[in-house]
Amino acid sequence: MFSCPRYLLDTVRRLMVRNGDLNLLGDYMVVGLGGGFNVLPDVLSDVEDVSGDAVTIKSYTGYFKGLRISAIAMAGGPSYAEWAVALAYMRGVKALIGVGWCGALQENIRISDAVIPIASLRDEDTISHYVDPRFPAVADPTLVSRAISIVSKHVERLGSRVWVGVTVSASAMLAESLERVREWKKCRILCVDEETSTIYTLSYLAGIPALTLLAVSDNVILGMDIASSKELSDRVDNTYKELVKSALEILVEVNRSSAKPS
Repeated sequence: MFSCPRYLLDTVRRLMVRNGDLNLLGDYMVVGLGGGFNVLPDVLSDVEDVSGDAVTIKSYTGYFKGLRISAIAMAGGPSYAEWAVALAYMRGVKALIGVGWCGALQENIRISDAVIPIASLRDEDTISHYVDPRFPAVADPTLVSRAISIVSKHVERLGSRVWVGVTVSASAMLAESLERVREWKKCRILCVDEETSTIYTLSYLAGIPALTLLAVSDNVILGMDIASSKELSDRVDNTYKELVKSALEILVEVNRSSAKPS
């Protein structure tokens, strides 16, 4: 599915993992989309830093409830999401969950709420190099069904709400005009992020179950963000941490189910 020369895939491996050694990675992967550098290494036990040469990517492998999982924190955007899926594809991971941030597109979605995207409107250019523009970007249904109960348990105890619906993935934040934003809102899209459509489409093509979990860091419609409020900033940080924990629990459940005899 990746049609580039082999040396480019090898470069991605070396940038993301020490010596490009895929054996340093677990069978499951959690990816911090645009961050997670201070969170991901702390949620695993017996953690080993397996980072490669890239200064914008940190990779760790450890254990959560006995399951060997790799956690990768990276800069944001479709290209980095493309790298994450390429690495997962080369390693042959069994499932991938991205945890990132988004801007709400509905007035009633509060900063520090969480969104589970079941699908994404593709408003970025990366995936156009792989599939027809009409190709859908959808989450793995099994991961979605497991996420709804697990994420709700984690996030609602913070006093925040979990929303399930459609996001839009855009690659040019500063081009999000009011006209475009209002059109997205009219279509009942919950939020805007940068990576979900890339994660969903490439993971589907690669045969890897995938899901993203998003913490609401601003409200585009209301023109609000966390810049003026330390309390809001802390609440978003707490939501993000709970989403990371939720992602790990989802993967443990998926692994447990796959291990049961049919």
